[in-house]
Amino acid sequence: MKKQGKFNSFKWGIAGLLIFFLMVGGLFGKAEARRKFVRFGGSNPGGSWFTIVGGLSAYLSGQIKDLNVTAIATGGSVDNNRQARKGDLDTWLTHSLTALDNWNGVGVFKGKKPFKSIRFLSGVYENHHHFVVLAKSDIKKMSDLKGKKVCVGSAGSGGAINSENILRVLGLWDHLTPQHLTWSAGGRALTDGQVDCMGASSAPLPAMVTAEAMHKIRLLELTDEEFRKVLKKYPIYYRSTIPAGVYKSLKNDSPCIAFQVYWAAHQNADPESIYKMLKVAFDPKHAKPIGRIHRHLKSLSSSFNAMKSMGIPLHLGAVKFWKEQGLSIPSVLIPPEK
Repeated sequence: MKKQGKFNSFKWGIAGLLIFFLMVGGLFGKAEARRKFVRFGGSNPGGSWFTIVGGLSAYLSGQIKDLNVTAIATGGSVDNNRQARKGDLDTWLTHSLTALDNWNGVGVFKGKKPFKSIRFLSGVYENHHHFVVLAKSDIKKMSDLKGKKVCVGSAGSGGAINSENILRVLGLWDHLTPQHLTWSAGGRALTDGQVDCMGASSAPLPAMVTAEAMHKIRLLELTDEEFRKVLKKYPIYYRSTIPAGVYKSLKNDSPCIAFQVYWAAHQNADPESIYKMLKVAFDPKHAKPIGRIHRHLKSLSSSFNAMKSMGIPLHLGAVKFWKEQGLSIPSVLIPPEK
């Protein structure tokens, strides 16, 4: 009888532990269920956005207990906007021209209905589009690209569209062979001699930094007349400068085509989640760790003046955040759902 009693006690002990673990598991399950998920679109490996979105997503998730921000690898700016149309992203990075084309249903989105669900959160940084060759290349100026193989970035990337826009305006597109490769693959192709030049948005581009570790590189510069032609065709672009030292091989400032990069979100993204992400991203106490993710994250800003000319409004969560910061929001940036 004593043995049977001990056995029963053992059984009840095991049963008690099982019930305990099930209860704990249920609690964790409920906690996870309360954790909201945010899908954040970036780019592909070798690109700046892959680093920016991957690092920022992890940081935000670590700082906001009820939020799980997941970095989504994409083709880049165009692909981000396409996925947003399908409802596959909650928030993403976008080039100014890509967002404007998507908003109006023109350019790369010609034939599509205007997508009026885009909402801006903030400006991220000034993006520099540049064309890179190996230092030993006999390509000295843009017109020398005729008959050459030029990597313009992966299909679906904003970088590819920017390269094509510039090369078409200069009358070069139909006289060269464009290669649509990911940034990593493009960097390898340049160092291996499989392409002659690489067009890229964002300096320094991680893939170019890797390539530069093996070969010295050189940037092709547009002439004043070439700048004039491009800016006349695409007023949303403007002339800027890539500072010396951005690449080790770059000893002097280099003029380039520039435009703004924005942090955007879908109109239906949860306002409280957007508010919490902005609150962390712009909190001065987080500036250093976020800046270490990528140098471009050091220039986060409201960018209202640049946004006004585009007419794309802010997200409700962003309206709440920026008003809390004491900023006066232009009426054109107030969303219709407010």
